[in-house]
Amino acid sequence: MTRIASIHYLLGSKKESLNDICKENPEWNYEKLFSKTGINNRHILENNETPEDLSFKASKVCIENYNNKDIDGIVYVTQSPTNPLPTRACLLQDKLGITKNSLAFDINQGCSGFVYSLSLATSLIKNDLAERILIVCSDHYSKYISKNDRTCRPIFSDAAAATIVEKSEKQKIGPFIFKTDGSGGKYLMVRDNPSKANLYMNGPEVLKFSLGLVPMATHELLQKAALSKDDISLFLFHQASGVVLDKLKKKLNIEDKKWFIDIQNLGNTVSATIPIAISNLKKNGTFPENKNVCLMGFGVGLSVAGCILN
Repeated sequence: MTRIASIHYLLGSKKESLNDICKENPEWNYEKLFSKTGINNRHILENNETPEDLSFKASKVCIENYNNKDIDGIVYVTQSPTNPLPTRACLLQDKLGITKNSLAFDINQGCSGFVYSLSLATSLIKNDLAERILIVCSDHYSKYISKNDRTCRPIFSDAAAATIVEKSEKQKIGPFIFKTDGSGGKYLMVRDNPSKANLYMNGPEVLKFSLGLVPMATHELLQKAALSKDDISLFLFHQASGVVLDKLKKKLNIEDKKWFIDIQNLGNTVSATIPIAISNLKKNGTFPENKNVCLMGFGVGLSVAGCILN
């Protein structure tokens, strides 16, 4: 069995409010945008910052906050590395001083990436290929977004979240469930030259996908785990946007006290939204320790990945 032993995150140091970017774009309607996104403040990288900078700093604190520093694996989740090669995980291994007797690789995955990385870390540990794995989720989506993109700019933030997963005798991560609809990949993609601001999102189609496969995956995951909704203390889904989360909550008929939403001053940080939420819940003492928590990541791909934390 496995557990989350330590977790820490950092946001891009430049804060942008919805009010400010609406002033830059006078034709944008603040009230309408806020009602759809639920996001009032976003955090993006400064010109002199990189996602790798955030990743190193977040990882360093994550390791320092944990008594046993013997990491022997790194899984790095990103879709917006500063350079395509070498892998970010290999560079991070060296910079953090992690043993050379370690595995290190990147995975190109978006909003479902944290759950994907949990499944990989759990499998590697279960098969005795590693004992303690550092997962880093970091994206720089803002570099793909133009200043006048009304669909994407009010939503996405830049961040890095670091999580240590290790063997456990009492706690468990799993089971897992995955769903993929690559036919919808065209609805959320970087078009043409990725060095330019070419992020495209068809909001209605992504919402349609989310309201279809995400509830289905949730029901199937609960069935796979032999649990009911009553057995789950918290449903912690990818923090996509206010309207998406609200519609999913209603469709799944989940009561308020079991539903997590904290997006207003964070924005959508892609694969980092779930670990950021876990970190904040643990910091304020409201994470339901030793109880069942349902995680569900979904989005770009189009992709869904869910699991149970206990």
